[in-house]
Amino acid sequence: MTSMRSLLRVVAMMAVGLVAYGVLLRAFHFMNQPSDRGWYGGIAMILGLLLLAPVIMREIWRLL
Repeated sequence: MTSMRSLLRVVAMMAVGLVAYGVLLRAFHFMNQPSDRGWYGGIAMILGLLLLAPVIMREIWRLL
């Protein structure tokens, strides 16, 4: 029998994953623009995603 706490943990992790997927799609859209600023913005979003998503998931796992 799963507890409510573990279900909440799974839902929170899935929410972070979906938000990360949306950010990744937006970053690829920016990188497809003809300007250099858009390309650098997409790279910055991907790097930020690589740094922030694991930190957020670790904190969710630790707190829930």
